[in-house]
Amino acid sequence: MDWARILLAAEIVFVSDLVGSGTEWSTTTGFADEATIRMLRSIQRKLGGIVRPYYGTSPSE
Repeated sequence: MDWARILLAAEIVFVSDLVGSGTEWSTTTGFADEATIRMLRSIQRKLGGIVRPYYGTSPSE
C-alpha cells in the first residue's frame, strides 16, 4: 500500500496545479516536463505489478 501511496503522490505533485507543482514544474524543479514524464512512466512501469492490486480501492489503514 505504501508504494501505491508514493506513486499517487508523485503523480499528483507533477500534474496538479491545485496541490502540486503543475504548470510550474520546470520552474520549481529544474526538470523539463518531457524528461519528468519519461521518469514518471518508468516508475509507473516498475511499480505496476506491485500497485495493481490497489487500483480503484481505498486504503484500508
